[in-house]
Formats: sequence, structure tokens, C-alpha cells
Amino acid sequence: MRMKTILFAFCNLMIIQQAYADSDLLMTSDKPFVISYPDTPLPVEKTAAEELSKYINLSTGARTEIINESKLQKKDAADAYIGQCNYTKGQDFYVNKFKQEGFNIAVNNGRLFIYGDDSKGDAFSQSTRTGTLFGVYDFLEKELGIAWIWPGKSGEDVPAVKELHIKSFSRIDFPKYCIRSVMINEGAELKYWLKKMKLSWVPGAWFGHSWDSYVFKTGMDKEHPEWLALRNGERRKPHCCTANKEFRDYMVDRCLNSPGNKGKSIVSISPSDGYGFCECEKCHALDPQGTDYKTSIPNLSNRHWDYANYIAREVKKKNPDLNIGMFAYTAYAKPPTNIDKFEDNLYISFTFSAGYFVKPEMKEDIYKRIDEWKSKGIKIVGREYWGMHYWLELPYVFTAQIKDSMPYLYKRGLVAMYGEAHSNFATQGPVYYLVAHMMWDPETNADKVMERYYKAFGPASEYIRNYYDTFEKAIIENQGKIESFAYLGLINSWPEIFPEKTIAKAGEFLKKAEDAVKGNPVYEERVKCIGIGYEYTKVMIELLAVYRKLGRAGVPLWCFGYQGALAEASHYKLAEMPEAWKEFWSKHPDEPLDKSEKIKLLKRALELGNAREKIIYGQDGLPAISKGMYEYTLKTGMRPWHRTVKEELAKEGIKAE
Repeated sequence: MRMKTILFAFCNLMIIQQAYADSDLLMTSDKPFVISYPDTPLPVEKTAAEELSKYINLSTGARTEIINESKLQKKDAADAYIGQCNYTKGQDFYVNKFKQEGFNIAVNNGRLFIYGDDSKGDAFSQSTRTGTLFGVYDFLEKELGIAWIWPGKSGEDVPAVKELHIKSFSRIDFPKYCIRSVMINEGAELKYWLKKMKLSWVPGAWFGHSWDSYVFKTGMDKEHPEWLALRNGERRKPHCCTANKEFRDYMVDRCLNSPGNKGKSIVSISPSDGYGFCECEKCHALDPQGTDYKTSIPNLSNRHWDYANYIAREVKKKNPDLNIGMFAYTAYAKPPTNIDKFEDNLYISFTFSAGYFVKPEMKEDIYKRIDEWKSKGIKIVGREYWGMHYWLELPYVFTAQIKDSMPYLYKRGLVAMYGEAHSNFATQGPVYYLVAHMMWDPETNADKVMERYYKAFGPASEYIRNYYDTFEKAIIENQGKIESFAYLGLINSWPEIFPEKTIAKAGEFLKKAEDAVKGNPVYEERVKCIGIGYEYTKVMIELLAVYRKLGRAGVPLWCFGYQGALAEASHYKLAEMPEAWKEFWSKHPDEPLDKSEKIKLLKRALELGNAREKIIYGQDGLPAISKGMYEYTLKTGMRPWHRTVKEELAKEGIKAE
């Protein structure tokens, strides 16, 4: 019996030893981990080795050493080979060609190999190909379980691992979209987070409003006033006459010869933002018969896409490798009826938001339009709005719509995706985290992505999930109260989208989260970031409701009443109020207040406006709520809500403080 016991124990020991022999890579805190990279590395290869070293040390506690390949005592002396090392090139699994920004991660014979499609340049630039660095972040995320839920140290979730044991494997991966960008322009740590999310804008592509660069800044509008849009009998900005052949030929020349287009593979011919489209006979002749020019957004696709197709065709004659890009946007968002097939060098930047898909009819309309565009042979780049200024930094969370739409859009042929966002990770964090992962692979398991996001809150993970779910469910339940997703319609709907009961319920989950993380400074700081977003939301929802009452009582608050519309039209020196504004305010007439109630509301608006500013400028370095858009409104005089309240109080002899 004793002999059987000894034999059984010996067999178990052999099984354990065999298990460790079969798993090829071992990291422990008591063993140095040597990382090697090429002798003349690209910046991305050196950075990738440094990032791997940093996070292995943080995760396992292992002491790491980074050594040039030629300084190794033996060619196989390193534990990890990063970039195009000579030793890597001699391995059976080695491949020397990748799709754009692709990488290979392999664990073989007890060693880790990571290399990929790289280019020269700053490793943290969005235009540099960084396949090796993406491979390192992919390894850290999938094998070490690390997550970066927002920029900066507070968003860095690094599980402690005493011993990491990884079996042999090889994984080649690459992004499914050639452009993947969450366009945030705020925060010193942002560029590092974008790379960790494997986001980039490698192709030289530009889709933005182009006429300012080509026409107005060059003075061509003064030299050729006949190129400008005809409005009420006058030629004026911001739009041009897209039917004017001389203007079209000038745009062809700018695509080919503008210094700003040098090195780009896709160059923009997009019209200016806003309204004020041409009313000349030539433009009208291209529009569909019966076009209603008095509606808020008339369908002017035929004229605009005839312009685009002409330019694409003429550019291709002179430079077959140059592609043309243009927004499918506002009055030219729909496919034209006068073009069956587009030139093969024309890309559209299709503007939409999955956030609109809370309304089933809007989702159906967008999907239908995408199919119609594809039937005409055009290449589609998705241009999203994930954290746009219409949201006012509020928690407009729509992860369910993202999970549903991203795989569908990819299957329908989108080739790239990018979108607006703000540095408001307290309110939009789950949206940004999810879209970043799904732009790399639109068919990834979205539920697992979100599970990892919430895991970063430790013992508060379920409470934070419930907190965001409260807002997301309220959006679905109250989508019928969103009058429209135009700016006027949306900002006048926020108090109904997030009623008091929603705010209170979310607050209960946040309190439970705060209690759950007490005593743990790492989790406390993350929950604190979410709390800043909650306080902002509470203040902003009440403030918008007060602005609405004041605006409809005659206070000239832009977007909240007819007097505000007049003030805005005057600020922009509009010859007449846009039809869309007239239509909106005819449905929402003034509702007078007596003087005492008006003063009371003005005082409350002042208090709430001050509280909003205090939150925006008092975030303790956390990326909770964006300052950028608020500061832009102050700088430009756009939507001067807080200033207007102070001015109205001053009229009543009340000093605003």
C-alpha cells in the first residue's frame, strides 16, 4: 500500500512537471525577465520593449532587463524578443508580411516573440504604423489581464500576478478598419491611451470641410464671387455654387496641387458646415423634381454628388492613385438619384450616430441608406458621434446600440470608422471603451469587453454597471420624448430623458459603489471620477430645465426660446431666422412668468451655472468632464447661457456673484 502511495505521488509530480514543460513561458517575481530588441530599432520597437518591461514589472513584480540583441551572451538568452530581431526571423512561425498594423505574438520554446507592421516615427503618433506596440498591448491585455479604461494612471487596471504560466501559442491579428479614431483633443495622457486602445489614423486621409482651406483662406471668394452660393439674390458664404464648372475645375486643381494634400491618399472636397445652400438655376436644375426648399433640411444630394463625382473623375485622369473624400451629411446625406455608379476613387464619410438607434425608425433609415450607397459602388467610411457636444457631457450611454450596429456595419462593407468624442470619461467612458475595441474587431465579444471594463472597479463593479445601466435604460424608455436629434430638439428634451427618478436611482448605485471601495485608494479614485460625472449630471439636468422655463418666458437664452433664437440670429448676422428655428418655436410658444418667479429662477440658474463651472474646473486631474467645449463657447461667445443669466439679473439690480 505504501509503495502504491509513493508511486501515485511520483506520477502526480511527473504530471505537474510535464504540465510546466508544456507551457512555454513562465514569469515569476523571483526570476529576472530579459527583453531584447533589434540593435538598430525603430522607435516603435524600442517603445514596445519598454512598455512590456513596465507592465510585466507592475503585474508580476519581476525584475526586467532590456538588452540589444547583439549584447546577449547567447542568441537565445532572452525571455522575450520584441520587433524584428534576427533570432525571431529564424523561427518556424516567422512571417515577414502583415496587413496594415498587423502583428504576430508567439510563445515558443519558453520565449515570447512579438513583432509586427511598423514604420518610422513617433511611436505614440496616430499616423505611425505600430504593429509591434499593438502586439505588446494585446499580449498585456489578453494574457496579463491588464485594462486601460481611460487616460492616465487612475484608469490603468493592472492585476497582480505572482506567477504567470503561458503555454505555447501563436496569434496573428490585424485591424479590420484601416482608420480607427476616437477624436478627443484634450489631455496630456490621451495619446498614450489611444495607442493602448490600438487606435490610429495611418492612411493619409482627410474628409473635413474643405472650402475654408481652398477658397476662403486663399482669397478666391473675393477673386471669384460668382463661385459663392446665390442666396436671396446675393452671392455669399459659407457655401459655394457646386454647379459652377470653373469652381469644380479649381477644386480638381486643389486636390492635385494643394500643399496640404501632399502625401495624402484621400483628399477632401467636403462643403462648408451649416446651411445657406445655393439657389441658382443650375443648382436647382440638378435637384430632384419637387424638392421642398422650405423644409429645414432639403434633399440636395443630386447637385452635391454630381459635383463630387465630376471631381473624382477628373482627378483620376491626372492621378489614378489619388482618392477623393466627402461627407455624406445634412442636405447631401442621402444617395443621389442621378448617379447609378460612382467613380471608384470616391469615398464618403457617412455621418451618423448609433446613439440615434434608440429610435427604431432612425436605425432602419440609416441601414437602408447604407445599402443604397453600397449599391452605387461607393466606399464608405463611418463618421460617428460618440460624445458630441449635443450630449452636453451628459451620460448618453448607448452600448446596446453599439454592440448591435458595429458588426452589422462591418458586414455591410464599411472600410474605416472615426468619430467625435470629448474628454468626459465619467459620463461616456463605457461608450469609448467599447467602440475602441470594436473598431479593431467589429465582431469581438462585446459583452466580454464590457465585463472587463466594469471589473476595473473591483468590489464596486456591479454597482457601477448598474449605475450606467440606469441611464441607458432611461434613454430607451424615454426615447419617445426626444423630439429630434437636431440640437434644438435634443437639448430641450434632456429633463425628460433623465427625469428625477433616474437621477435618484443612479445616485443610489453610486453610493453603494462608494461604500464598497472605502479603504482602497485605487478603486476609490475610479469611483470618484464617476461621482464627478454624477454631480455634473444632476446640476446640468436641473439647469437645462430652468433655462427652458426662462427662455420660454422671454429671457434671450440661445436655444431655449424665441427671444433666444433672435439673439443667436443677431449674433451671427443672419439675414433671416432659419426655417427650422421658426418651425420649432412655432410649436413651443412663449410661456410668461410673473416677475418674482422669473427672478427666483434666474437666481437658481446662476447658482447652478456656478456649480457647473466649479465641477468642470475642479476635477483633480481626472478625465471626468470635458473643459474643451465649455471653454470654446466662452471664447467664441456661442451659447452664452451663464453670461445671459448674469445680464438679466443685472437688469433687475441684482449683482451676480
